[in-house]
Amino acid sequence: MTENCCASEENIMILACSGGSNVGQLSNQAAIELTREGFGKMFCLAGIGGKLGGFVQSAKDVENMVAIDGC
Repeated sequence: MTENCCASEENIMILACSGGSNVGQLSNQAAIELTREGFGKMFCLAGIGGKLGGFVQSAKDVENMVAIDGC
């Protein structure tokens, strides 16, 4: 059985920009894996950029945010 020795109980938002580059999918995959391993929760970057109320409020409320830029 594996343990998440580095997993955090903190509220961490993980944002990935898959972008328009050849490495964009790598940022998405990294965000998915970090979420699966319990380091945080993946969230919609486009919703924040599009200024959708619920998405913006969630971003304001989160303790920590990690952005993985694949652009």
